[in-house]
Amino acid sequence: MNPHIKELMNSFESSTKNRRQRYNDFLAHVYLVFDKNISLCKTDKEMNKYKKMRNGVLSYIVANEKAIRSEICK
Repeated sequence: MNPHIKELMNSFESSTKNRRQRYNDFLAHVYLVFDKNISLCKTDKEMNKYKKMRNGVLSYIVANEKAIRSEICK
């Protein structure tokens, strides 16, 4: 699994027990973490780097929903 996703899973905490809601919370967590990094960037080059990373990570998470769900619901 992608090291960025492993790191995001380690920083993710959710109080809900519902698997679908937990997955949605994780997607929101990923988006907000990258959004924070983007807002802290000073140059457009850095912003674009984080935007591409965010889109790639979110695409991977959506494509591998079952595997991600099982990892975050352990």
